Amino acid sequence: MLIRNRLTIIFTLLATAIQVTLSLLVWYFYSVYRQEEFYSRLESKARVAGRLLISRRHLHDDFFKNMVRTDLLTIVEEQISIYDHRHNLVFTNRTLKESDYYKEKIPLLDTASLIEFRSGHLESIVIPYRDRGQLFYIFASGYDRIGFSKLSALQQILLLANLLGFTLTVLAGWYFSGRVLKPISQIVDEVEQISAVDLHKRVHEGNRRDEIAQLAMTFNRMLFRLEDAFVSQRSFVSHASHELRTPLTNTLGTLETSLRYDQNPADWRDSMEVAVDELKKVITLTNGLLGLAKVTDGAVALTAVQVDDCLLTAIEQVQTKYPGRSLPLQFVTTENESFTIKGNATLLTTALLNVLDNACKYSGEAVSVQLESRSEQVTVTVTDQGRGISEADVAYILDPLYRGSNVEGVPGYGIGLAVTQKIIELHQGTMQITSRVDQGTTVSISLPNQV
Repeated sequence: MLIRNRLTIIFTLLATAIQVTLSLLVWYFYSVYRQEEFYSRLESKARVAGRLLISRRHLHDDFFKNMVRTDLLTIVEEQISIYDHRHNLVFTNRTLKESDYYKEKIPLLDTASLIEFRSGHLESIVIPYRDRGQLFYIFASGYDRIGFSKLSALQQILLLANLLGFTLTVLAGWYFSGRVLKPISQIVDEVEQISAVDLHKRVHEGNRRDEIAQLAMTFNRMLFRLEDAFVSQRSFVSHASHELRTPLTNTLGTLETSLRYDQNPADWRDSMEVAVDELKKVITLTNGLLGLAKVTDGAVALTAVQVDDCLLTAIEQVQTKYPGRSLPLQFVTTENESFTIKGNATLLTTALLNVLDNACKYSGEAVSVQLESRSEQVTVTVTDQGRGISEADVAYILDPLYRGSNVEGVPGYGIGLAVTQKIIELHQGTMQITSRVDQGTTVSISLPNQV
């Protein structure tokens, strides 16, 4: 079911329930008011009958019999009955068919000043009346035709009002649900127009304050990430295909040439050595791409790791690759500070190794390394005095397979820093690179040391 239909139904049910409840309350309170008002009329009628009939009974003995019965008929089906203290009927203005039923109510007056009751469609009241030391009981009954007519008219009015209200509620619910969902419908229409070739499009963010605007803003942020991912993927595939094509083409060309023209084992050996070198490049590049894919996935267990141990291991491996290269290490720490962080020792060693390898690869001078622990943060700073990075290349130096314009002749594929950046992000750290051409580069890696 569409959300608009669901909202309309829920809104209609709630509004109708409130409307019906209010209508029932109006009907109930008016019904109570009618009944109380009619009983009040009956009580007044009974007391008037007491003053007019009982107080004047001494004028002659047959006063009750000679009383004109129609003089007091002001209520529909009105009936006035008077009983003496022996519960004998002394007066009635109608033929009394329920004398015994009325007599049964008299004893109840011992605990109440008056009694109200119903008999069929008639409503009745009985009150005690004393005159000249003698006790009488006056019954007054009648049918409230006007009151019930008004109550019936009120019922019809409420019924029609509820039917009309129900219709208006459905229309209002449909209108307002449409208004409320209009921004969402607009987002849906805009999203349907976004494809892989035009990820630069964005949805309208409305007033940027309500929940729908927050949804649009969140969706736009997701589009930004998707666009960056698509751009990076296209760039990655383009560079990867180019980097892989070159050594594979060289290998194929070398083997085909050897197969056609080489005649002696020495020439075969030279061709095979060239092909092996090219295949090693392919293997190195493939391993780098696999490592990048692994750290990008992020599914790595993190445990307590000593950064100083990882750094010493990385320095040892770099010195093995570049024998004789000086890598002085300086420790900076305050009391009660440690180099322990939450991370993965293998990945962290790889990240530090990539930074140190780049520093040694592009610089023939000594590479200084500093390890500092301060303010709940561990920082590794690597500084070289090599060829540096141009300002135009700094913005793209962390992109996979991107290499600076001034590194021709130096072997590499532009994967190391990209892998390092992903590893540092996995450890919730940051990496900053500052560099000047022909003056050197400084790489600073900061990691939180909370375990």
